[in-house]
Amino acid sequence: MPICHPEGRCLIMDAYADYEFYIINYRGKAVSETDFPVAALNATQFIRMLTVGRSDRYEGDKIKYATCAAAEAYAQAFRLSESETQTAEISSENTDGYSVSYVSQRQSGETQEALFKRKAYDAVRTWLSGTGLLSRRCGVMKW
Repeated sequence: MPICHPEGRCLIMDAYADYEFYIINYRGKAVSETDFPVAALNATQFIRMLTVGRSDRYEGDKIKYATCAAAEAYAQAFRLSESETQTAEISSENTDGYSVSYVSQRQSGETQEALFKRKAYDAVRTWLSGTGLLSRRCGVMKW
């Protein structure tokens, strides 16, 4: 089943998890039904990269849970905007030269893409540790 973005662009590749799994099994609420297909597809591709394609042959539900977790990380990382910065918690303030710093999920100089990768890796690692999918060993793995 192709994944279609609200703007009308469709992709032929399937994500490891669908919105129904996200809502019912993962019990997710952070990603809307409209945004989920794109977030899940990015999460799936990220997992494929991390597992060097081995995730395509894995049939357990852990891959679906990892996809949902990474999709949430994707959605949260790209939801950051200047309006959120204006309402963010102040971490420090200097009144002499009027300097205000806000608490942010991003590390200093970190891009949204880097933030996604960092958060998604943590989410994926939580679900896929112990499966052998994150192993960098060469050779055939049996599941």
